[in-house]
Amino acid sequence: MAANHSEQVPPFLPLHVIETILINLPAKSLLRFKAVSKSWNTTISDPVFVQNHLHQSKTSNSRNLFLCRSILIFSCYDSKKFSLARVDQDRRLRTLQVVESPRGFYTLVLCYCDGVLLLTSAEDRRSGVEFVLWNPSTQTQTIFRLPFELSTDFKCYGLCHDPGIGDFKVVVICSNHYAVYSCKNKAWTRKKEFGDTFRVAYHPGVFVDGVVYWLMMEKDERRYKLTYFDPRDDEFKMPNDEHRIFEVQRPTYMIDFGGRLCVYYYEARDKVVHIWIKEKGVDNNSWKELITIENVERFASYFVPMCFVENKIVVRLRGTTVVLYNPSEKTFEEFEDTTHYFDFLSVPYVESLISPNTFFRPKRKRNCLQ
Repeated sequence: MAANHSEQVPPFLPLHVIETILINLPAKSLLRFKAVSKSWNTTISDPVFVQNHLHQSKTSNSRNLFLCRSILIFSCYDSKKFSLARVDQDRRLRTLQVVESPRGFYTLVLCYCDGVLLLTSAEDRRSGVEFVLWNPSTQTQTIFRLPFELSTDFKCYGLCHDPGIGDFKVVVICSNHYAVYSCKNKAWTRKKEFGDTFRVAYHPGVFVDGVVYWLMMEKDERRYKLTYFDPRDDEFKMPNDEHRIFEVQRPTYMIDFGGRLCVYYYEARDKVVHIWIKEKGVDNNSWKELITIENVERFASYFVPMCFVENKIVVRLRGTTVVLYNPSEKTFEEFEDTTHYFDFLSVPYVESLISPNTFFRPKRKRNCLQ
């Protein structure tokens, strides 16, 4: 019976069966599995699989994973390492692993997108500021410099990824001009598109919908405006503010919340924080209020929404303190000790196989794996 049964097993599995299994695995495992066979290596390296794996990571429960600077004894930060921490439903924070940052670069994250981080070097040089694009999932990186003549005292940064060709673009805003670095072309393009000084109200830029969003301040300082950098033509554009959520003069902040663009602001009189969420799509400028968090005693600059855990929202306060807000009871629930986990440099973590120094065009996949 066993022999007859074994004869009925096909010599290969359909590709979609293998991919269904592989696509739910972490990047670290997939990198090992590339050595199983040439077929597995081809599949895992395929641009379509890489993009599908990234999409799966973004839509899965990995939204409660965060990278933060590692803590040494006496509450000192380790400038060479990141900790990958998970927010659990039982109000515990757990370290899953520790990864070492690229040598010579701070654990200061300037911006991030699709699992890739932009870090800066420990010191500026006459040849310009040195940067690295680094994927902690694959430990791949690419190093480049901002030429000295483009440097100014104040800069803000944005990072975007074009999945069509795999190109990463770094946007640096410097007063009345901006510069764009293409990893594929390995070159900077300087643009002078601002008639007046570009007054950034919130930075770094937030990568959502395939573009990088910023909040900028109008000259009369009465309201904010939403603007975004479009990597398809390297231009800044201004969507319509139909819901007028930026009209009132008040501190406003912007985040990537579960893959959606969110803005939030603090009403001091009522001690509430209003969080608005934008509908998906760069051309869809519809907004709705996601949640109103009450009994907020602290100013919103110390208040950072992080993720949802079931129907509750995880919030970071004062840099290192993390609490869980219960909307039904309008109360905050304390986590266990969070001092050794989160600080102002904590960023969301996304499993990604994308390399910042690999460029491709999607190809048609095969139908089976042997």
